[in-house]
Amino acid sequence: MSKKVSIIIPTLDRQNILINTLKDVLKQDYPDFEIIVVDQTKEPSSSLKDFISKYSQIKYIHLDKKSSPLARNIGVKNASGEIVLFLDDDVEIRDPEFISYHTVNFVDNVGAVGGRVVYDFKDHSNCRAVGRLQYFGLKEITNFNSTFKTEIDHAPGGNLSCYRQVFESVGGFSEIYKGNAHMEETDFCLRVKRAGYKLIFEPKAVLRHLQVGYGGNRADDLYQFRYWLVHNFIVFYLKNYPKILFPLCFMKELTWALGSAIKRGDGKMFKMMFKAIRDGISYYRSLL
Repeated sequence: MSKKVSIIIPTLDRQNILINTLKDVLKQDYPDFEIIVVDQTKEPSSSLKDFISKYSQIKYIHLDKKSSPLARNIGVKNASGEIVLFLDDDVEIRDPEFISYHTVNFVDNVGAVGGRVVYDFKDHSNCRAVGRLQYFGLKEITNFNSTFKTEIDHAPGGNLSCYRQVFESVGGFSEIYKGNAHMEETDFCLRVKRAGYKLIFEPKAVLRHLQVGYGGNRADDLYQFRYWLVHNFIVFYLKNYPKILFPLCFMKELTWALGSAIKRGDGKMFKMMFKAIRDGISYYRSLL
């Protein structure tokens, strides 16, 4: 008997793109699934609501607060499936067996599954180093376009499935990650793994991430983008690794900030990234 799957899609200011994503999901050849849309758009469009109203298997939730970790958590609270599957709102799925490729992996103490993410369906890699955290968490390897099935340390948040019971037992997505919410999925996966579960990368579960240039967690410019990358990594490291290792993290981010500024000839970039380091430390301390 197939396990029921709840597909959770947070969205913000991408309602026309989201409709295309929903159309792809609705074509899935899987016997038992529901879709939960968690919309953080200030004024939801009538076209989206009209589309959703035609399908009883789609639940619509509106949030006033903008936060992708919060949206994911709210989605799970309203889910009825044994497995939850997280998707971005701007993806293309062509294979009707996409859901099945996720669910077939939930055996032998597997707690979560990450799928393959490409930016063009011709984009692929045979790299065997996929979804790894190395050097005390200081190096994050992604390579989520790989065609190599393997055990991983972390998975892409826009193509990630998990037993709902496991999700709830580790506390869901941490809502401390702000801005672009960088590291939210890595933090979650690390807690799943530390709880004793295996994470699997399944390249057959492939989707195309459209990377729409508006809406979602998009930063206003490169400075803000880099700010949140650094800020959230600092928070992630302080939260998940021994404090004695933090000087290594500090030097890594400081070196990146300095190197970026020199390469670009841009003193403002160094100031922004250094501010992100300081703000990340201060913010984490405020959480204690």
